[in-house]
Amino acid sequence: MLTAIANPRLWRLEMLLDTEERALHVAAVSTVGEESMLCRRIELAPEMPLLRALEDAVYDNPMLLADFDRTTILVRTPAFVLLPEEVAADPAATADAAALARIAPETSRMRLYTHLAPATGVGVCFALDSEAALFLERTFADARIAHELTTGIAYFAAKAPSSGNSPKVFAVVSAGHISLMAFDGARLAGATAYACSEAADMAYYAAATAQVCGIASPELQFYVAGAPAARDTLVHTLRGFAPHVMPWSAPSEAIATGADLNTPFSLLILPLCE
Repeated sequence: MLTAIANPRLWRLEMLLDTEERALHVAAVSTVGEESMLCRRIELAPEMPLLRALEDAVYDNPMLLADFDRTTILVRTPAFVLLPEEVAADPAATADAAALARIAPETSRMRLYTHLAPATGVGVCFALDSEAALFLERTFADARIAHELTTGIAYFAAKAPSSGNSPKVFAVVSAGHISLMAFDGARLAGATAYACSEAADMAYYAAATAQVCGIASPELQFYVAGAPAARDTLVHTLRGFAPHVMPWSAPSEAIATGADLNTPFSLLILPLCE
């Protein structure tokens, strides 16, 4: 059960629905007074359809239904595709692109969402089981629903200019997942995400992303953020073959709240991206 909050209107609710690990990560962030962040991980029953598992998770934690100031739901799913801004702004073109990318064939029971990453010229389109999507929209009527990668792209796009003109890859890791955002100087060159748990696999994906995005060079820089243990392991692994590898700390704003730094990085940075 989540800790009771006396006045939810003074808090923001953030959630990350992980469809791969079947978990709902929850963070409540204070908006006034002394900053604080309450974080929880709620397991979703693996044997149940996603809709039923979500219903049980929400109704077993009625604090999620409180009247929060703002609610944002991020989704971690492999069913996504990056689109140019002009395509992402056109629903028909987005649907065609999703079908071509096989994330939501016309015959599937999936609901499409698309959100732009500010100042990058790209949007992230993703598909979610339609019954689960309708439950989220009905239960959290005013919530913003976006792919987790949208937040990472927006955050690192704002940080990339301050790290110089060299090509760079930002990696965000947890025990079983890696998100990768590649930049040519300050310009977004590409982004992707994978479910994986071994540091060697993560290192391979990071190097391959740089290669595919056309930014592999002796000047390439890797920055690694995320859960401290997974971050430090990947930094050590990457340093075995890449000369410029640096850990990336959690934002000072998140540290000041006393948040558990094993909380998904996307939830730690979300208040800075809204």
